[in-house]
Amino acid sequence: MRERGLGLLLILTLIIALGTIVQDFRFDASLARERASDLAIDRDLGRTTTTLAELRAAEAGYVAAGQGPAFWMTQATDMLSQIEATVLRLRSTTTSSDARSRYDAAIAALTDLKTVDGRARGNAKSNPFVASDLVFVDALQANQRVATEVAAAREAERAAADGRMTRRSQLRLGMNVVAIAFMAIVALLVLRSRSEPESSPAATTARMLRDLPPPVKPSVPAAAPVAAAPVPAPVQPSAAAPRLVDAAELCVDLARVMDGRDLPALLERAAVLLEARGVVIWRADLASALLQPSVTHGYADKVVARLGALPIDGDNVTSLAFRSLRPQAVGGGAGTAGAIAVPLVTSSGCVGVLAAETRQGKPGSEVLSLARIIAAQFSTMIAPLSDAPARAAEG
Repeated sequence: MRERGLGLLLILTLIIALGTIVQDFRFDASLARERASDLAIDRDLGRTTTTLAELRAAEAGYVAAGQGPAFWMTQATDMLSQIEATVLRLRSTTTSSDARSRYDAAIAALTDLKTVDGRARGNAKSNPFVASDLVFVDALQANQRVATEVAAAREAERAAADGRMTRRSQLRLGMNVVAIAFMAIVALLVLRSRSEPESSPAATTARMLRDLPPPVKPSVPAAAPVAAAPVPAPVQPSAAAPRLVDAAELCVDLARVMDGRDLPALLERAAVLLEARGVVIWRADLASALLQPSVTHGYADKVVARLGALPIDGDNVTSLAFRSLRPQAVGGGAGTAGAIAVPLVTSSGCVGVLAAETRQGKPGSEVLSLARIIAAQFSTMIAPLSDAPARAAEG
């Protein structure tokens, strides 16, 4: 019965893991769409700002000597129509209340600009001095109001897009933490089930029969001796339980990280869990085919400076873990430390390696399992060095 329950639990874990992977891809697609939409809005508002500058030049042509005002009036009409159409379209699609109020203010200022522009056109031939005053004072002020509101709407759209992407990223991290915590609990239950084998009724009966005293023939009828019920041995608590609980707490705290300056303290907690003298997170520099030390714990600055970069194709445990996408362990000799290296794998590939110098000579499977859980969470915060310019451009 217990084996059946564990089997169902493992099937549920597999379903949750597959669902997490699928949802992770959906989050990636959603973030990509959000970035593309933000860039499109930014381009439209940037073109609107440029068109407003060109409109000022076209209106100046109304009163310029030797210029045909009819040509410039046609150009200004087209520009005013483009600006109005863009602002109205963006207002109808925006989800930011702040941006919507800025669009409303821009439309009101554009209406004033069109009114002043019409008056300037009416006076361009009959009264050029009045037309000049309208173009270079009233129209200029209205144009600047439109430009100011467009710039404010642009900033509001950027802030709204950043907020939406931040919320999606936090939801993604929370989902991954819940999945990791659930798998850690399942691993704990499996370890407990293996440490508490269920004895069958047949084995218990045979043991009781074996422990009975030898038969005695009494001279007079006597009551048969009653065997005392065996006292079950006390169940020893699993030594892995506290470390798995601490690992789950560490994963939760990693999901809350908002500033990279918090990583060293969390890496120190990871070193305690892994019983490591020192821990290094190596970040991949794909352009140079190198692994660079990104965050360290347990080593002095001079030691970190001497570490330098590791070639990805190098003959060492860290490079091998990166290339093979599998955890690696090296056992030390008598009285010497061992080492483990766990790849930081994401949906886009391996982004680095978590390497630790363990205090015990030969790292056990439990240490490797904890290291993989911790590395899975750190992988969401590390990006290859070659991706840094691209991500900065997207932001």
